[in-house]
Amino acid sequence: MSDTVPQSPPQLIATFRRTRSVAFQWVVVSVVGFFASAYAFGHVLAAIRGGSLEPIVITILGPTDAVVWLVVSVGIVALVVILHELLHGVFMARYGGDPGYGIGVSYFLLPYAYAETAGTSYTRNQLLVALLAPFVGITAVGLAALVVYPSALLLVPLAANAAGSIGDLWMAGVLLQYPADVRVGALPDAETQGFGIYSTTDGGCSRIPGTQLFSAAISGAVGTLAILSIAVLGMVFLSLAVGSGTVILGDPAGRWFLFRHELRSYGQVHLEIGAPLVVGLTALGGITWALGREGYRALGLE
Repeated sequence: MSDTVPQSPPQLIATFRRTRSVAFQWVVVSVVGFFASAYAFGHVLAAIRGGSLEPIVITILGPTDAVVWLVVSVGIVALVVILHELLHGVFMARYGGDPGYGIGVSYFLLPYAYAETAGTSYTRNQLLVALLAPFVGITAVGLAALVVYPSALLLVPLAANAAGSIGDLWMAGVLLQYPADVRVGALPDAETQGFGIYSTTDGGCSRIPGTQLFSAAISGAVGTLAILSIAVLGMVFLSLAVGSGTVILGDPAGRWFLFRHELRSYGQVHLEIGAPLVVGLTALGGITWALGREGYRALGLE
């Protein structure tokens, strides 16, 4: 006869909830992420072609051509969304789930397609694979396609998939703050969308040291990029409404160049972005936010 030690039930140690605030942040970051991704993939396309991306020349299309491009783009994005969610579902099923698919609107803010399972728990690494598979897989295939067929049209699905992966990357960032032996399952209450993180070891567990500071730095950097993008876009719209449509921030030939937007009389827009300064300001914003949060926490105010 052998004695068995009863195993304690999993202990809830953290939760992630998709609140109205989180949904709003996802909308903003997804829009910024679309254009940032298109810019980054545009540099890849330019390198493949053996040229330079900037200045980016955009020809203003007539109504008929604009409608055709819009319809084609929407069709491509729809196919990417379907493939994105199917990849989520494939890996959920691989790890024991029974995925269902659908379309919803989060807090009347964020329209989204989803793949989800009910009553299934995953290890941290299993859910990370399920979350990141569409971003990694579609990006890899899209970049390979760019090499074979270097067309600007491929930038649309690549950027759309990256923007649609913002929520996945966000949740992956939360999970990476915890050890690999935690399990991830449904929240104790079903009122809010999200997940719970459960410890499977006696005594529970906590965040991996340093990850909270790193997460704050990433959040600050993304927030800084969003603020910069919204401010610059607002300047462009204001200039188009009351002026020439030309906005130049910094010296295009100097080190402190941030942005240039020129509307030419022959129906073209010339864009140029000072990527080094943007990266520097974004990194500075991330570091400042992380240190500020850490100081706030050290003073016991959080």
